Amino acid sequence: MDSHRALVFPIRWDAPSLDWLLVEFRLLVNESIRIALKADIRSRVRLARAAYSDLSARHAVYKQYIPSAFEVALGVLKAHRRRLVRKKRSSVPYVRKLMLKAENQSYRLDRETGRLRIPIQGTEGVQVHLPLSGWHRSFLSDSSWTLGSLTVVPGRIILVVRKEMPKTYEPAGAIALDTNEDSLDGVVASEEDTVPTVIPFGSVRRIQQTHFRRRRRLATKKSHDRRVMRRLLNREDAERGIAFVRGCIESQNDSSSSPRIGRRQSSSRNSRSMVPAAAPDG
Repeated sequence: MDSHRALVFPIRWDAPSLDWLLVEFRLLVNESIRIALKADIRSRVRLARAAYSDLSARHAVYKQYIPSAFEVALGVLKAHRRRLVRKKRSSVPYVRKLMLKAENQSYRLDRETGRLRIPIQGTEGVQVHLPLSGWHRSFLSDSSWTLGSLTVVPGRIILVVRKEMPKTYEPAGAIALDTNEDSLDGVVASEEDTVPTVIPFGSVRRIQQTHFRRRRRLATKKSHDRRVMRRLLNREDAERGIAFVRGCIESQNDSSSSPRIGRRQSSSRNSRSMVPAAAPDG
């Protein structure tokens, strides 16, 4: 799967030959539309067989522009036929805007300086300098982004770059976790096996109950002095966090030698989550 980006360069040129090329390319597209519509042609190969010789003899342009004109014409006709299938009104398509579309074999671009050479006919060509910004250079300086098609319209040049994206990560299994007040229940599921396990928390419930009673007593005793009450409650929260971590560590040390395997019924205060398991090495 490829990722595409369109780099737009606002540019003005004073080249009559390039203006003539845009007019000729539009004429090629419109004539290709008439030929494909009359013969009910839907593929570029059939259109090339039917129209390439005639158009190549009558239009003195760079010959690689003719297949590009076929591609634009078939794209316009596809939208026209889709409207007819949906019972919508659609007239015979006609391209009015001046344009030129060239594949990456047709033009030459210096990715460092932005100098672009567009062939006109034979060995004749036009050179323009694209205004490169930092965003443009971030793509052009990266060799993993390859050049695609080039579209020229009055006042703008659009360059498409593409890059092959890495394959989507496919997990080897899934881990389901059920957090309770007394334990952490989980199951690891893969294609080969499903392994349930239980990690007890031990004294976590007692720590939370003690913390709740102490907070309630401090809030009642210092209700007349909110500054002192807030300071004491913050200190109690910090001590509760340290005690909670110690309790978890002690529980893990106690259960690491022989963890309980099996299912436990979830309590009312639990939360479930699914996270992908990492693929095994090798």
